[in-house]
Amino acid sequence: KQVRSPLLKEYEDKIRPFFGEKTIVRVDRLEPSKNIVRGFRSFDILLERYPDLQGKVNFLAFLVPSRTRIKQYRRYAEEVNESIEAINTKYGNDNWQPIKAFYENNYTQALAALRLYDVLLVNPVVDGMNLVAKEGPTVNTCDGVLVLSEAAGACEQLRENALPVTPCDLEGTMEAIYRALSMSPEERSQRAAALKKSIEEEDITLWLYRQLSDVTALALERLQ
Repeated sequence: KQVRSPLLKEYEDKIRPFFGEKTIVRVDRLEPSKNIVRGFRSFDILLERYPDLQGKVNFLAFLVPSRTRIKQYRRYAEEVNESIEAINTKYGNDNWQPIKAFYENNYTQALAALRLYDVLLVNPVVDGMNLVAKEGPTVNTCDGVLVLSEAAGACEQLRENALPVTPCDLEGTMEAIYRALSMSPEERSQRAAALKKSIEEEDITLWLYRQLSDVTALALERLQ
């Protein structure tokens, strides 16, 4: 229902001016496990390695403040902001800023971005499943490419049609992003359709059933 709501259309119109010829999107809680800074560092390497992408590729980050009373989380939020400022200073100009961050808990706005991305970066260092990795391909209307951490539980199901990356490998993540940006329309379409089909066929209920089955099997094995 939310995908068809007038409010979603309003947010699409609001954020569309921040999109470039190609746009990378990430949607995360603002916390260390989501590996946001390394994602930006890989983007930095990309812009340095392929200067022709400067002015053409934008990175939009939709970050939900998390556990702001904890010092470690506040410090990580500062690191994220410092990383954004450094990259924007290094490459930006009056007409183009490489990274735009939205610091708010606004699900409808994030959903609007997920509908419009060319590349969705999901690169946590650890994650049980990661719903963004499934929600993005489900709602996206642009045959967007999913760059997905092997440490996300969703990778087990989606790796065949996503571009899997090792979360701490900056070069590898950069190369995956570049491949996603350079991918032919035909391959994008094929991968996007396959991702949607896979997600629709194996929903969260089946995933939870498999996780519980694995836990039960492990417990029985230890009892023996």
